[in-house]
Amino acid sequence: MLKPIVEIDRLVAASPEPHSVAVLRGREVWIASRATRRIDVMERDGWRKIDEIETPGMPWGMNYGGGAVVMTCGEGPDDNRRVHRYIPGDGFDEVVLECPDDTGSHLALYGGRVLLGQWYNKRLLLMNEDGSIAHTWNTPHEICGVAVVDDMACLLGTDDEDSEDYFLSRLDLRTGVADDLASVPFRARGLAWDGSRFWTNHREADRTVTFALLPD
Repeated sequence: MLKPIVEIDRLVAASPEPHSVAVLRGREVWIASRATRRIDVMERDGWRKIDEIETPGMPWGMNYGGGAVVMTCGEGPDDNRRVHRYIPGDGFDEVVLECPDDTGSHLALYGGRVLLGQWYNKRLLLMNEDGSIAHTWNTPHEICGVAVVDDMACLLGTDDEDSEDYFLSRLDLRTGVADDLASVPFRARGLAWDGSRFWTNHREADRTVTFALLPD
């Protein structure tokens, strides 16, 4: 039987329905809201909102790495999925990647390249700079959060998004071997790793949650 995650903090979201999350340099936490379709920039110490970022569409996925935030935005009336790169202080990069099959949400960076999760396809795609696919991995569950720790992709997942059965899994990006690490007792959205703890969102409760794993 899987051990549950260990919650550290439950923080009140600045906007309703927090969805994706990115942690920048340990000082700022960016939270995208499904209700406002914008990003709230939160000061980690004191947990107060210090800025708000307007995006080309709903930021379904978001993560930080290499001095930039990458995000998967659903744009226009058809929610077309595109990956954008935002440089804090400078704004959006001109380079935009089209999501393969117009499908993709949560994402991270691996070796400087975008690692895109396709929720219902249960696939992780490593994308080249031109948007082509360098590698594909199958995942054990549908993907609702991605974070990279060394050569491991940590994945939030579920087999039924309307249930309360969610998991934290680990996929070795070198071998493709995956295993479940812990159970998550709520419908989690988004995943980030700050070097010491994980961050996610309990969207229905309007909370951002930090957590750790029980030792083996």
